[in-house]
Amino acid sequence: GLEDWGEYCGCSGGKGGQCPNSPPHIICCLDTCSQELKLDLGIVMDSSGSVGSSNFQLQLTFVRDLLSKVNVGENKTHVGIINYSTNVQTLTNLNKEYELRQKIQQVNKANFIGGSTNTAGALQQANTVFSTANGLRPEGEGAQPLIFLITDGQSDDQTATINAAAVLKDSSIHIVTVGIGNSLDLVELTAACTPPAYENYFPMSNYAALDQKIAQFTSKVCSEPAPIPENTTVTGECGKDKYKFLKIKIIKVGNKFMIKIKLFNGKVKIFFSFKSRNPKDPADFLTYKPKRSTATKNAPVVDDESELVLDKPNADVEFVYLGVKGVEDDNQFEVNFDDCANVFCKSSASTMTISMVLISICIALFSL
Repeated sequence: GLEDWGEYCGCSGGKGGQCPNSPPHIICCLDTCSQELKLDLGIVMDSSGSVGSSNFQLQLTFVRDLLSKVNVGENKTHVGIINYSTNVQTLTNLNKEYELRQKIQQVNKANFIGGSTNTAGALQQANTVFSTANGLRPEGEGAQPLIFLITDGQSDDQTATINAAAVLKDSSIHIVTVGIGNSLDLVELTAACTPPAYENYFPMSNYAALDQKIAQFTSKVCSEPAPIPENTTVTGECGKDKYKFLKIKIIKVGNKFMIKIKLFNGKVKIFFSFKSRNPKDPADFLTYKPKRSTATKNAPVVDDESELVLDKPNADVEFVYLGVKGVEDDNQFEVNFDDCANVFCKSSASTMTISMVLISICIALFSL
């Protein structure tokens, strides 16, 4: 994908320098997300004695600023917030207070507690917050589940903390750990986050650095594709020049799979890659110097629906990544992934078989 050969910015505004703890092609962004964010977002805040009251207020400032940048709303990003020390307190669940101002009101109610660092208990509570009963949305809705865990010290129980994080990750919940200061358990924090740790563990020198690095965290959130199971239909929407990024795990059954796109409203462009997590329109790259040629083809459209039958890569590739870019002001679509071992992938005028030597593909869908 293009991300692997040029400077990539996950946001629509200006770009900064290389993001710390990220691959060299990830550039920090200085403006809003290019992705039409739809997250189930959890924030787990450390309120133990080592944090202190003044640093806890800096942590709250960071949380408020982060929420202002992640598209909070009833049909957009939902937020659950946990405050923990010895005991664990849920400030708000995913299915409560959908508006940004309501979430910030809940943040403002958070009190500094003091006490020990019961990180395992906080993550166990996060497993309750990230449940269907408390608002975790089905995978078919395309909402990316993501948790930020913030801490400044070693937990009370390293093994229990790592095990609690593993339960969340086994449920396809992405975990980013943020370690602050010099009294950290690096083994614990790198094991608790979603691998690879160099992308999902963020060390900070102090709490003041949290808000100073807000662009770095925003860029991280903007670039995360939503995981979609195979043989699942996903509905989504995006505004003009906004993206929706999806990823599907490739199952090694059969030698082909099918991507079916159905358009309900507007127009979209589709890009896919087996390497780039954010396949995008080349025109969106602020600096793009390709190291090899790429191929782009148009897929035919029949009755607002198009199908692609793709060869599975021979290499050890885990996911196929999809980028959906809105062309008009309001774009609504449905994407379906099927393994050709389970369905009959028929070649026809509306089906294109593409060799894996192609790096990315752009499909323009138009209403008839």
